[in-house]
Amino acid sequence: MLDVPQLTAEQIQARVLHRDGLMLVIDKPAGLPVHRGPKGGANLEASFDALRYGLPRPPVLAHRLDKDTSGCLVLGRHRKATASLGLLFKHGKISKTYWAVVEGGPNED
Repeated sequence: MLDVPQLTAEQIQARVLHRDGLMLVIDKPAGLPVHRGPKGGANLEASFDALRYGLPRPPVLAHRLDKDTSGCLVLGRHRKATASLGLLFKHGKISKTYWAVVEGGPNED
């Protein structure tokens, strides 16, 4: 998988799928880690300041997706929302579904 460059403010704002007072849902691209790694480099959290939308702090991850995984990523817009979202994930009230897109298939069962 190729590494994705750092997203600009406009690029990350264009990936917002849902926004309300408690959370944001963004479309995470494959190839971009959510956290900065030990060697640095582009990461999704570095762009979160562009997602404040008038709030004093940037949003915080409610869960993670691996670097090579694309999909919906939930962010809490403030501390109380992030804590509530974390509990929902922890207690199975929110779940993740992974789909694989493949071309072709195995030759044998």
